[in-house]
Amino acid sequence: MASPVSPQELNSFFAAVVHKLEQLSLPYMVAGGFAAIFYGEPRLTVDIDIVVDLNSSHINPLLAAFPFPDYYLSEEAMRDSIRRRFPFNIIQTTTAAKVDLIPLPDDVFSRIAFARRQKMVFNLAGAEAWFISAEDIVLAKLFAYQQTGSDKHLRDVKGVLVTQWGDLDLDLIRRAAEQQQLLAQFEQVYEAARRELED
Repeated sequence: MASPVSPQELNSFFAAVVHKLEQLSLPYMVAGGFAAIFYGEPRLTVDIDIVVDLNSSHINPLLAAFPFPDYYLSEEAMRDSIRRRFPFNIIQTTTAAKVDLIPLPDDVFSRIAFARRQKMVFNLAGAEAWFISAEDIVLAKLFAYQQTGSDKHLRDVKGVLVTQWGDLDLDLIRRAAEQQQLLAQFEQVYEAARRELED
């Protein structure tokens, strides 16, 4: 049985993927659990989701940037993904580290969040990457909870609130949450975060 991917291997692969996306001038945004941990409280994750504004003209450059046998990247999966707007993955064959690339969805929230993304330093070496904003990862996690009912998304929301306390645009979050009938849920998590900070 293969050993699990270590955090160091995952972070190293993440840095390599981001570097290659920058070299290809592909607009991207780190999202999902990896972004929630970046802004919030540490937890184990092997999920790296990167939203990318790409089309079929990017397929060959991506294949060249992640060549076999060092990487596994399926041309067929990419074409299908771009057509149907769902994730495809790049796997580093030596470590089994995996990154999911998600073609930029057409919904309003995804487009707005992509436009608001921020370049952030993500390691001690000073490397930078484009991340979803802290406010938008809170909203994305609320939406994910609404769709799945999984409490892990609310834990991620609370982690971001606690860690970024005082630095968030709460009016922006509340307006967007109210539009999606999620304001009550947000306020409940907000109060839990406030109590944790007061303890």
